[in-house]
Amino acid sequence: MGKYHPTERYDKPESFRTIIKKSSEKFGSKPLFKYIKKNNEIGEVTFTQFFNDVKSLGTAMLEMGLGGKRFAILAESRPEWVAAYLAAMCTGSVVVPLDKELLEDQLENFLVLSEADILFYSDAFEDKIKKMASRLTKIKYFVCFDTITDNISGKFKNYRDVITNGQRLLAEGNNLYEKLRVDTSKLGAIIFTSGTTGTSKGVMLTQDNILSCIHASANMVDFSENDVLFSVLPLHHTYETSCGILTPIYIGCTICFNNSLKYFLKNIKIFKPTGITLVPLFVTTIYKKIMEEIKKKGKEKLFKSAVVVTKNLRRVGVDIRSVAFGEVSKALGGSLKKIISGGAPLEPSLIDRFDEFGINISEGYGITECSPLVSVNPFNNRKTHSVGIPIKGSVVKIIMEDDNGNEVDAPIGEIGEICIKGPQVMIGYYNNPEATAAAFSQEGFFKSGDYGYIDADGYIFITGRKKNIIVLQNGKNIYPEEIEEYLYKLDIISECVVIGREVEGEEIMLTAIIYPDYTKFEGMEQSVIVEIMKAEVAKINKQLPIFKQVRNIELKKTEFEKTTTKKIIRHKI
Repeated sequence: MGKYHPTERYDKPESFRTIIKKSSEKFGSKPLFKYIKKNNEIGEVTFTQFFNDVKSLGTAMLEMGLGGKRFAILAESRPEWVAAYLAAMCTGSVVVPLDKELLEDQLENFLVLSEADILFYSDAFEDKIKKMASRLTKIKYFVCFDTITDNISGKFKNYRDVITNGQRLLAEGNNLYEKLRVDTSKLGAIIFTSGTTGTSKGVMLTQDNILSCIHASANMVDFSENDVLFSVLPLHHTYETSCGILTPIYIGCTICFNNSLKYFLKNIKIFKPTGITLVPLFVTTIYKKIMEEIKKKGKEKLFKSAVVVTKNLRRVGVDIRSVAFGEVSKALGGSLKKIISGGAPLEPSLIDRFDEFGINISEGYGITECSPLVSVNPFNNRKTHSVGIPIKGSVVKIIMEDDNGNEVDAPIGEIGEICIKGPQVMIGYYNNPEATAAAFSQEGFFKSGDYGYIDADGYIFITGRKKNIIVLQNGKNIYPEEIEEYLYKLDIISECVVIGREVEGEEIMLTAIIYPDYTKFEGMEQSVIVEIMKAEVAKINKQLPIFKQVRNIELKKTEFEKTTTKKIIRHKI
């Protein structure tokens, strides 16, 4: 499989200290982060400033007796979030990134479960934090990235004050930070999973797990120090942290934070990124908005002609996409050339559609338990419909059960559970030995819960989630994601989920629950929308085998409930 990996451009980083120190030395005054301030001005943090902040924060934490402790973080995407994360790593502590959408009782539960010693937060959560502070007796300090209004029992501190104290200590010759030797094989992070199936577990990752992911990401994703990246996904997810933040810091990119999904298209024009890491729903939404604008301006025919012309010219080595699709490029900031998609399967046709605009989409596959990277479709050897080849140093195989219920390796091309072994695989679930034992095969491979197959070239193809499989009366397995992929080709569908509905206590009927794009049906009665939808779904059915055809549809009036990375929470349907 090695022949399909790109030439290695970056060595594996020894530690997080190495990453920020070397990046600071190499890129110095270059902006590492750009962000929108509360007064709507653009703020910047250089590589050198960031390195100094992490070192000062780490020094202050060690002086406060917090080395090796648990650092929880609850805030929107901002430079201080990343500094707190890396200060934890650089002091041999354990970082606990928290979902900012958590309800109060969930947040308190995770803080107690993780045994957090310090909580970094932004003022958006101050009221919530102060309500529960008296009950969080293990937490020694609450550090606000902004200005605190009052200090309950001396536990609340301003982030900038802590940084200033660290700077003072360093100026006085304090060398606790420099002397400390961090064991990268020890626990480095506890990540609570999003719980799309109804449960949430604390994934335990070592620093080495995450460092191996950074190494693989740097070499398999086509980013360089000349790239400006747009950070859109929440930072508590390993996909964004590892691939969208830590890897770009290592490479030397500039990272621009989006402050609100509401202002995504406005902000992308401000920052003019060359690359973004996204989940498929964002990619789909961007494409639909582009096409809506083209239709609104009455340029659909012109657009289709431009696609044909540019394709033909590219065959003879002439590329005029930047001119032909200048308006599309301008709407996305004018510089966007690369999108990395992960977190869920991406409709393959979208890769071709964006390629028509001159934007390259590279798809990867990951899971929190793997820090999260498992595979990447290499930019120099991309294979359609695949999520790529395993990252170097890891082994991926397909395991299925034989007639006696024993685990056996699946032959090439046969569907089974995707299982992973490698340096990026977690050490287990926090305080949950039963779940940890169940997550690994007899040979020590992590069982992903995803079903798929591997072809003769070693490329991985995902067919769906194990827990989502619909078993028909005739014993056939249906992977709903496969059918959903076809349904998403209809521009009148905004969101959909395919399930098996039991009819009259016997037959399992494939049912599509659909949230239509109601902008396409303005002024229409629901009954009319249903009939139009049935007719369009019937056309899709003609492309599918009889046993995979949708037999019933149900329309929703509101969007599906989702995780913060926009995955539909299926167990709540």
